[in-house]
Amino acid sequence: MLFLIKGDIITLNNQSDILYQSAVVIQNGYIQDIGECSTLMMQYPQAEIIDCSSMMIMPGFVNPHYHGALVVNRGIGADTGVPPLYSRNVPQGVLLTEEECDMFNILGYVEALRAGNTCIGSNYIQSEKSIQALADLGLRGVISERIHNIDFFRVPENLYLLDEEAQYKTLTKNIEMIENWHGKANGRITCHFGPHAPDTCTTPFLEEIIRLARKYDVGITTHLAQSKMEVEEIKRRDGMTPVQLYDELGILGPKTVAAHCIHLTEEDQELLTKTNTSVAHVPEGNLKKGDIAPISSLEANGVNVSICTDSMSASMFESMRFGLAVHRLSSGLRTEPTPQHLVEMATLHGARALGMEDEIGSIEVGKKADLIAINKNKFHITPIISPYGTLVHSAQATDVEHVWIDGEWRVKHGKVLGVDEEELCARIQELSNQCWSRYT
Repeated sequence: MLFLIKGDIITLNNQSDILYQSAVVIQNGYIQDIGECSTLMMQYPQAEIIDCSSMMIMPGFVNPHYHGALVVNRGIGADTGVPPLYSRNVPQGVLLTEEECDMFNILGYVEALRAGNTCIGSNYIQSEKSIQALADLGLRGVISERIHNIDFFRVPENLYLLDEEAQYKTLTKNIEMIENWHGKANGRITCHFGPHAPDTCTTPFLEEIIRLARKYDVGITTHLAQSKMEVEEIKRRDGMTPVQLYDELGILGPKTVAAHCIHLTEEDQELLTKTNTSVAHVPEGNLKKGDIAPISSLEANGVNVSICTDSMSASMFESMRFGLAVHRLSSGLRTEPTPQHLVEMATLHGARALGMEDEIGSIEVGKKADLIAINKNKFHITPIISPYGTLVHSAQATDVEHVWIDGEWRVKHGKVLGVDEEELCARIQELSNQCWSRYT
């Protein structure tokens, strides 16, 4: 299939900035050509024309750390004072049935796709059940099971008690997922191992996980230095910082995505740089807890920092907006980083974190056609003086008009193809009411 998309092209390819009134040519799922619209129309007369002249075309968002099923705690999870996974007082995790978890995951995936995420790093429990839905939606995903062998519900009491059942179940599920899904759906689905965090996995268990990751030749998705409690527990248990522990065990490296990375020493930052470990920055979630990660310092040291949504939202626009504010607050600079840099963090840096920089994250000839089109004809977007500034300061997830993944149309005129939005939302609201009724 050969088609040509007309519009303003935001390439992010480090060669060209924004190509106005231009076009991108897609063939067999890949970007075939980019350039001036009339020239390409003459060069490819057989191409189907998709007129997006009133839109900005850009790479799809790459969201490297996302817990889709936690939509069940949307609008309340950030106000409980305790991260949902440590609480018995909210429906989440093992307190949900497999079917409930599956349905909430599906909503999270649909929301992500509708918001312009073309690739997500999905991490939660019972993940394999909903991978088929993710594949059917056409999403690109790096999937991992949330692995741990410490009882989450005792952690708020500062008690780290062994949970052997969780160890067996979560590790087994992650292995089965890798064996059943890694490389499937025409390569759109790949898998990681997902050790939850240094303090919720014993050191011998972490050693087993990294051994298996090497055996299966897959990456690691994890949380790292996300709380003071974690730092204190690892110092007590192992006599070092969480980052030092991961480095000693061989978990840090270019195939590892470490989320949060808030409580870091200078040595920790040097280790992340030295090992080429990518950080998934959670600006909105961190700030709502009163935390700020040292992103400016990490980037100054050369760490690849991407932006993610984490949980209870799939809007990378909101993450970019929070990220800009947090970045400037932590650095003390009024105009740095630029909006363009935030867009790069939400696309190309995320692709780099997931080991896909050569395939997605920018609009370049030979890369996969994972693209989104953003409608410019909106009151809150008009006028556009700086496209990057508009994307970061003003745009919303609902401004995404079209989404293509592997050159296939997945969102068309704001509708996720193959999904009855009204019916799905009604089902999820009813299911959520049932789940929350168990706690009232």
